[in-house]
Amino acid sequence: MPILAAILLLISSAALAQTGLKYRVEINAPKDMAEILSKGLNLERWQNDPQMTPEQLRRLADEAEREARELAATEGYFSARVELTIEEGPQPWTVRLVLQPGERVRVGDIDLRFSGPAVEDPQSEAIFKRVRDAWPLRRGEPFRQADWEAAKRRALREMSTLRYAGARIASSEARIDRDKRSASLMVELDSGPPFRFGEIRVTGTRRYSDELVQNLSPFRPGQDYDRDKLVVYQRLLLESGYFVSVQADVDRNEVGPEGALVRVIVIEASKHNIEAGISYSTDTGPGVRLNYSNQALFDSEWRFRSNFLVNDTDRNLEFNFDSPPRRGGYWNSFLLRPYRETDIQNVRTREAVVGTSRNWGAEIPPSAVIFSANYEEESVSGGPFTDRHAVYFGYRRTFRRTDDFISPRRGYLAMFEVGGSPDALATRPFLRGIASGSAFLPLGRNGDLLLRGQVGRVVAASRDDIPSTFLFRTGGDTTVRGYDYLSLGLKQGDAVLPGRRLLVMSSEYTHWIGESWGIGVFVDAGDAWDDTTLFQAKVGYGFGARVRTPIGPIRVDLAYGEAVASWRLHFSVGFTF
Repeated sequence: MPILAAILLLISSAALAQTGLKYRVEINAPKDMAEILSKGLNLERWQNDPQMTPEQLRRLADEAEREARELAATEGYFSARVELTIEEGPQPWTVRLVLQPGERVRVGDIDLRFSGPAVEDPQSEAIFKRVRDAWPLRRGEPFRQADWEAAKRRALREMSTLRYAGARIASSEARIDRDKRSASLMVELDSGPPFRFGEIRVTGTRRYSDELVQNLSPFRPGQDYDRDKLVVYQRLLLESGYFVSVQADVDRNEVGPEGALVRVIVIEASKHNIEAGISYSTDTGPGVRLNYSNQALFDSEWRFRSNFLVNDTDRNLEFNFDSPPRRGGYWNSFLLRPYRETDIQNVRTREAVVGTSRNWGAEIPPSAVIFSANYEEESVSGGPFTDRHAVYFGYRRTFRRTDDFISPRRGYLAMFEVGGSPDALATRPFLRGIASGSAFLPLGRNGDLLLRGQVGRVVAASRDDIPSTFLFRTGGDTTVRGYDYLSLGLKQGDAVLPGRRLLVMSSEYTHWIGESWGIGVFVDAGDAWDDTTLFQAKVGYGFGARVRTPIGPIRVDLAYGEAVASWRLHFSVGFTF
């Protein structure tokens, strides 16, 4: 019998070695910690090892106790208690881990120190203030290792944004007081020497000249280093259409008399590009679009773009010619729009435009000096067409200062345009001005406040005989939500005509759930009216989902328009002026 038992034991051991010990892990911990433990324990990772043995499992279990305490500490639980048991028997065995995290450590004293040449530089006070204001970990907040590392990276980024491109973290310390459940934080930032922009050296050009790349630079050699200008530079190069990829940065190891070498690496875009697609907008309904562009027209550095669009409200055909950028980042554009027809709110228009502009800047639309000749025919509620024309002279300026170009949380966007048409060149002379802006304000770690406004005014004896392009209507996805597209204006029967005055205001709060998803609530108010009518703000309010994407935040909103007593769905992407 002893021999038989030994043989059976050998057979079972051989079978176990052949198939591997099967086990499952049960974690008993608060939800947030349970998810972290399930991803971070080696015990979880090795569950399906075909060569697992009881001895290896017990070693993994011993390690798991230590790993669980370390993972808890990274989340601010420095007094966590861990109990781990193994229930042996028929396979799969059960490994049960119980974590009692205890009270979480919170941020206490915060000491941000600065060293290096910046300490003796009077201009650095603004930089130091920027670092302190942007510091995300506030007193009383939970202490987490990931947040601590992110806060240090943020401080270094803010420190190295202006002048001091070579800033580094000289030392950092998180001192944990287990009894007081407090973390005292210290970070010392060494500025390093101040940097200035130097020569621009381009790599990757074949079809285009290096001078073309250099001409779009928003800075000159000898100017103080500013990372935001590098971001603008990259955006200008990408928006030009010449390139599909751009990298630009100063070489901190190659500094000349004028400043640090600026290395720009580009990948050129294809000469020809054709885009075709179908679309849907809650403003304009379903549509089709066909675009063709040539980035080297007649083997030159001139660019050509054509656009054909058809949707429920708009039929548009236009051609654009853009000159190569000149020194200082200026380029000239020529527009030919032989045909555009719109049918919005029972107002039908047919339009033809030819114009030119001198442009600069990375915004859409860019800053520009504008000249255009506009011809338009208008029919209201199916009535006869009346024609009007205007030769327009205008000046547009855009401004931007945000912490991020795609999904900003702090800063502002602004635009204003002034212009007009003289008596001899228009069916009715007029002066026109419009200004709009958006302010981004972070409210805590997960909250964003967006304040938006727009105001416009046309000075003329009457709105009649002025092309509707220069007048105002509002309402829709990106203006006053809760109302149909351009449905706010002058009521005339069943039609809505544009007026000479415009005012729109909006306040929107978004609470982010994780990195990419959020919930927003908003209130919009505004109207377009005329000198002969009174302003009566139309209010819309509601809520919606937010998603951060590489092309900007996507918004899906459900809004209630008080003046029409109805709900409306709105969809938009990014930020607009």
